[in-house]
This record gives sequence, C-alpha cells and structure tokens, in this order.
Amino acid sequence: MTAPTKARRPKTKAPYLAQLDPRELVAHPSNLRRALGDLTEMRASIAAYGVWQALTVVPEDGGHRIVAGHRRAAAAAEALEAGEWPEGMAQTVPCLVRPDMVGLSPEQVVAMLVENDQRANLTESERAAGYAQLELFGLDVAEIARRTGRKKEHVQSALKLTKLGTAATAAADEGRLTLEDVAELAEFEDDPETMEKILKDVSSGWGIKHKVSDERRKRKVKEAVAAITAELEAAGVTIVKKPKGWPYDCAMARVDQLQTADGQDIDPEAVKALAGYGAIIEERYDSAGAFIVCLDPESHGYKRTGHSYYKSPAEIAAKEAAAKAQQELRARLKQSAAVRRKFLVEKYGSAKGAKTLLVEAMRFAVVWPDFLQHSLARELIKELCGGDLTEGVTAGQDRLNRLLVARLISAQEENTERVADGRWSAHKDLIVLWLNRLEEDGYELSKAEATMRAQLIAEEEERKHAEAEEEEEEARYLAELEAEVAHDDGDAPAVVDVHLPEHDVEPGDSEPDPCAEADLDTGESEASE
Repeated sequence: MTAPTKARRPKTKAPYLAQLDPRELVAHPSNLRRALGDLTEMRASIAAYGVWQALTVVPEDGGHRIVAGHRRAAAAAEALEAGEWPEGMAQTVPCLVRPDMVGLSPEQVVAMLVENDQRANLTESERAAGYAQLELFGLDVAEIARRTGRKKEHVQSALKLTKLGTAATAAADEGRLTLEDVAELAEFEDDPETMEKILKDVSSGWGIKHKVSDERRKRKVKEAVAAITAELEAAGVTIVKKPKGWPYDCAMARVDQLQTADGQDIDPEAVKALAGYGAIIEERYDSAGAFIVCLDPESHGYKRTGHSYYKSPAEIAAKEAAAKAQQELRARLKQSAAVRRKFLVEKYGSAKGAKTLLVEAMRFAVVWPDFLQHSLARELIKELCGGDLTEGVTAGQDRLNRLLVARLISAQEENTERVADGRWSAHKDLIVLWLNRLEEDGYELSKAEATMRAQLIAEEEERKHAEAEEEEEEARYLAELEAEVAHDDGDAPAVVDVHLPEHDVEPGDSEPDPCAEADLDTGESEASE
C-alpha cells in the first residue's frame, strides 16, 4: 500500500495536488448539501476504479477541510472501512489543496454553490441557504449573482425563500414551488397561517397562483371591512351582526326599505346613530359595504316596502343565496380565466406546443367548422402565435398550423367564457372536454373551474335523464294506443252488406235542384227584371 502523500507547505499560496486519506478529511461546517443521498453506486464505482476526480480542500487547523467533494469523500471512506478498496491502489483520494482560500469563508461558500450546481442540483432551500450565508458575509445581491453566475432576480427570490418559513422551503424542495413563484408569496411573509393554507394540497405553481389570487382577494375584503368599521364607529354607529333569517324572516330591516306611516322615506344618515338603529357590514366578493338598519321597524310605526313574495322566506333566501353564489362563481371564473390564459400561451404558444392540438384543430375545421366562427380574441391569438389570422392568406404550412390551433383555442375560450358569464351557447357540451384536455396537459383547475365543470356534467346528466323519461312516456303512450287499437279491432261488429229496395232512392239519385242552373248573381237578376 502507498502511504498518503503529505501536504507540502509551499512558500506561496498556489494550489497544488496531494493524495490524502478520505477518512481524515473534515466536512465543511457550511456544507450546503444537508443530505449526501444514496452513495451505493458511487461507492461501487470507487471500489472498482478508485476516485478519479480531485476533491477541493482547504488546509485548516492542521488538517484539511472539504470545500467540494463531500459525497466522494464519504463514499471513499465507506469503501475503505468495508475493505472494498481496489487492490494495489493507494488508500487515498486526489485532492486539490487551496491554501489561497484559507480564511476566505465567502469564497468557500461560492465554490460549493458553483461546484454543486454543476453536478447534482442543490435543492432550492439549500441554494437559498448558501446565498443567505454569503449575504451574512457582506455580499450584496449583485455580487452574489456575479460570483455564482446567476441572475439577480434569481438570487433575490432565493433570499426571499429563506424568510417564508418551513412550509415554503419544503414545497420548494418538493418541486411544488419554484423561485419564480416565491414573488407571489412574498406579500404573505408576515402571515404563516395563510402561507401554509396557500401551499397545502397544491401540486404545481398554477395551483399556488390560484390560491394566492384568492387569499389576496380575502385580504382585500378584510381591509375593506376594517376601514368601514372604523368609519362607522367614529360616527357613533352601532355595528350589528346579521340576524338569523336575514333579510326576509326577521324583525330587523334596512332603513332604505322602510317608510313612515304616512308614506315618507327615512333618511339613513339622519337616524344611523340613534338608539334602535345600527349598521350591518356585508362582505362582497372582493370588497365590502354597509347599510343602516332599524332593529324593530314595527315599534317605530314603519311599514316595509321591500319586495313581497308568495314563496316562504326560507325559499326566497335560498334563491337569493344561489344567485349570489352564481354571481361570485362568475367573478371567480373571470379571475381563473386570466390564469388559464397564461397557461395556454405557455403550453401552446410555440410551434412545438401547437402540434399537440393540431389534429384536434383540423378535426374541428372539418367536422364542426361553425364552431370556429365564434368571436375571436385577437389579443390571445397574437400571444399564441405572434400574429393575426389574416396572415393565413400567404402563410406556409407550418404557419397555417399554428394559426389554426390559435383559432381553435380562441374559440374554445370564447365558448367557455360565454357560459361562465351566464350567456347562452350552442356548444356548452364542449366545455367539459376542453377543461379535461387542459387538465391532461398539466393545467390545474381552480375551484371555480372545477365547480363549473361539475355543474355542466350535472346539467348534462339531468338533460339525459329528462330525455329518457320523455322517451319512456312516449313508449308507454304508444303501447297503450296499440293496445286500444287491438282491443277495438277484436270487438268491432262484422260489416253486413245491405241491399236497398228498388223504390228507395240512393243519395246520388235524388231529384235535380230546380235552381241549379239559375243565375245566383242577385245583382244580375235584379237588373234583368
């Protein structure tokens, strides 16, 4: 066996090569890779051929500290301990000794970042932790980016990731959150509960975008409620909660829906701070509002002017709730459509991406050409193919393919948005297929989109059920009709030939009408007389 090569002590700080025992090498305290991973394959390779690529080490405290090559050192040490070292080969590993890096902790961290990124990628949180260490050494974002060969935006997002908590770093390491998505989460840095809610049960950045959009809306509503509450309390108005059965089955009523006994309207501003009155704050989809109420209108002698229905108050409330839910769903669908549009451009807005929909687009052009005549979103088409449909006049085959796919996507989106907005469409049945196709291609439906799809499926099932019942009813009617005809045929008396006496007159042999040939034109008769 060959003994380890002693590290020479040159007068200069120039790097040099040395053969060192891997078991005597010391791991770097700032090692970015927290887990070395499975070393089985690397250990087997070392057992067969040894270590071919030099580790990078720094001479410190009478030994050598690893900067790059922790996995190689660990695998080599395991092979030695197990007696698996190549026969006749020195029990050492080649090392590039860097005296010039002694005491330069930032440079050592930079080296680990660069070296690891050139091999098996660091996790997002490991890389972010490395940038954070460099920041502690006094390096700003621009300098970190320069030294690591990264863009400043990348470094900034990574540094933000270190401040977002364990839920965000775990999601980043699992591939559910990219550094590009971190900017979306930064505004919730001070709200770990919301952060965890956003990251829960999402599988991609699209799901995060949907949830961020929804939490942003909720925060906006919460801020609006706080502002209205402060304004009302400053004016001496009592804030009251909506009573059970509001607004159709309770004593409380809105002041603007009341009149005095003599039919005079009541000014809400004049009574809002008086005893027996208050304000209800109502949360809306992305805002909030308030209205003044009278706690007991009848005790003031007021009469109600609100709408009156023959249905029960509970039925009316249910109808209003359904309408409000549908209105909110439409607003959510508009919000989701903006996210979905980004996906469409990213997924199909290239020649390669368009090919995935080309056959489907050609099928529509042949079988359902009328569907492609929908009002077209020209901006969406431009984002998808970088041009206008009029280019098809002179375009070649490849360009025509992209234009056709862009036209199909635009028609599908117009059809989907028409139905989402409550408008009629002759092609409502295509929406479920369209959303399913996008889901297959990697898009994650928002809750609103999933709700719309479920509603469309339920409507189609209800339609089919109604058709089936109608067909059954028609079949029963035809069966009953056939039974009646069969019954009548069986009970009908036989037809008997009756011979009339000769003196009887057949209807066709009656005496001629004496007036048959008379001129029936009264005017002419009078003139002749």
